[in-house]
Amino acid sequence: MRGLSGRLATGLTATALCLVAPTLALAEGRKGEPTLFLVTEPNPPVNFLDPLNGQLIGLATDKVRLIMQDAGISHDISIMPWPDAVAAVDQRPDACIFLMNLTDERRPNYQWVAPLMEGGWALFAPLGFQRRISGPADLTGLRIAVQAGGALEKHLREITRDVPNVTLVTAEGAAEIGNIFNGRADLYAGGAWAAPYQARQVDMPVRMVMRLTRSTGALACNKKVPAAMVTRMQKALDAIIADGRAGAVERRYSTPGSWGGWGLDRRPNP
Repeated sequence: MRGLSGRLATGLTATALCLVAPTLALAEGRKGEPTLFLVTEPNPPVNFLDPLNGQLIGLATDKVRLIMQDAGISHDISIMPWPDAVAAVDQRPDACIFLMNLTDERRPNYQWVAPLMEGGWALFAPLGFQRRISGPADLTGLRIAVQAGGALEKHLREITRDVPNVTLVTAEGAAEIGNIFNGRADLYAGGAWAAPYQARQVDMPVRMVMRLTRSTGALACNKKVPAAMVTRMQKALDAIIADGRAGAVERRYSTPGSWGGWGLDRRPNP
């Protein structure tokens, strides 16, 4: 999801990050309807290539497959860098992209199927962290590990401008969540879903101590995709939320702030 910090590449090789990896359609489309071209980006655990078999999986991907199956829509899914994915959905009349944050600015530009999942930024701590964090004022004297130069660092600097003795421990690329376990930082700032996944990769438990922002991730379709198809996708999403299948997918990959997350040594349950 765009806006989440730390575009994690754990389990993805440099080649895979640039790969356009189509997956076969899982639903037979209705006569006269186009096969939808669905695009996403590498962003574990939301969307990523299974390092064991190279298949595209993830909590958003799995939900999208359920939606297409229930809606009876023929589709192909490809994973590619975010700028290429955005260009594809903007240029192709048969394309949809996920996960895109639904914002007031973007709302008029696409047809939306939402909410696919809730994301945002949060602060995480080791399980033994005892201090109660209920707002920025409670961050006094703490060191926070965060990716350097990104929107999340900028947000943290804004909300702690008047909070004394807050230190941002910055790192290029994905900030090391291990910093909160090796004495360099007290808290880690990252994506609500991505950070627990990253912690799982280094075999370190974390818990969410403060939610910084919330965002609604959605499936966004080119405005020329037939409206009837978008309506069926929305009804299918509503159905998998209502009957618990969407929640089951989220539990498969753990939940934001929880210990766990699907790692390279663990397959999600079917």
